[in-house]
Amino acid sequence: MDIKKLEVYHTPTDKCILCLCLNTDQFTADCDQYIIDRYKGFTVNPKERFYSRIDNLIDEIIREVKKPPFKFRMRLESRHSMTSRNIHYRFQMFDRDSFKRDTLSEVIIQEPLEREIDFVIIYTGIQGLIKPDDKDGFYGLQP
Repeated sequence: MDIKKLEVYHTPTDKCILCLCLNTDQFTADCDQYIIDRYKGFTVNPKERFYSRIDNLIDEIIREVKKPPFKFRMRLESRHSMTSRNIHYRFQMFDRDSFKRDTLSEVIIQEPLEREIDFVIIYTGIQGLIKPDDKDGFYGLQP
């Protein structure tokens, strides 16, 4: 499992927020696999929108519109997808305290969470490749 750090500057509070992103290599591979090649460099590609989406979510958390932990998705429209279906890339977002309480944290990270980490974002897989089955259309890593 790959672990990357993402630093987001929140202008209204003049504060730097540090996020720990897990499974981003798998997210990148999944984006590249399902998007039509001619759209890879455009903002229709969820990989290209990822950082701005995280910035918006952090702003909503700071303004107390959202409260972690929560799940979110990024959509690839059917007209840009090789499968001609909408594809949803699923994520979970935790703040430091909720991640410590989650049993998933013990499985994912063996070492203690660094003090400066504010949020943890986990790519959990793809939804929408084929018709739903007993897993409700979810494909990929199960949280």
